[in-house]
Amino acid sequence: MRTVNPSRLSAKLLRLIPSLIISLALLSACFGPDLPGAPQRPRLPSPRSLPGLDDLLEQLPGFDLDLLRELDLPDLSDIADLPQLVDLPSLDVAENAIAFAGPTEMRIEVGEFIRGTDIQLAGIADGRAQFLFAGLRAERIAGDSLDFDGAWPNIAGVDYLLRLRVYRVSDEYVRAAGVHRLAIEGILPIHQPALALQENTLKIPYTGSVGPGDLLKGTTFGYVGLAEQGAEISGIPAGDFPFRKTGDSLRWQGMLRPDLPARFDLRIVHFGENSVQVAGIVSLQLPHIAR
Repeated sequence: MRTVNPSRLSAKLLRLIPSLIISLALLSACFGPDLPGAPQRPRLPSPRSLPGLDDLLEQLPGFDLDLLRELDLPDLSDIADLPQLVDLPSLDVAENAIAFAGPTEMRIEVGEFIRGTDIQLAGIADGRAQFLFAGLRAERIAGDSLDFDGAWPNIAGVDYLLRLRVYRVSDEYVRAAGVHRLAIEGILPIHQPALALQENTLKIPYTGSVGPGDLLKGTTFGYVGLAEQGAEISGIPAGDFPFRKTGDSLRWQGMLRPDLPARFDLRIVHFGENSVQVAGIVSLQLPHIAR
């Protein structure tokens, strides 16, 4: 039987987590009825179907990212030239800030603004979409870009970057896909387990790794260390079981800052004496005001 150096495995895992999340997210979720010929509810493919991950996943029993279905992404694997995370500019994140990045796909109706931006679909004629970028006209057809860099409206200290590619123009709507990143300043997490989020949340992947004594950024959960029952998590409400094993779920919900409710639906990817690694989905209740 082949042996694996734990430190090398941990480093390899950290490098692969973002790619795994994007790949699984793009291959999962629910197809809408407007994607011709696609099944309505495809099953999430096994992580082992992704090239190059077999050896790693053999060391991670119970690893499962089923919750990535929550991103509601159709299968975009056949769409050419989709923007990638590397297409987003680099970012230095302050200690009291947090950034989330991942894939996105959306249906844009005539008259609607792309959420978080000043881009509006004004009309569609002869397979050509007429957009307004901060009031300036821009025609787009399938294969064209839709990019945005700016502040999220109606909330301070939240910057949004969006890199989209139009892949369908119908008579009534446009579909586009790509990547986005949200940077939030002044975070001050407060755990509120009973908090209920509205349905129109922005969902985006999250990965994190912390050592003993440190907190997972954006939450009040931390890593105590390796215990006989598994990874011991600090910040768990009194009376709740604080231990998790690889593949176990971990939910945090509350206020990311006083004006921003959030929920972190995570799973333990790996843990050991030196660190715990998690991956999952963050749901953010950002302003979504029809203009």
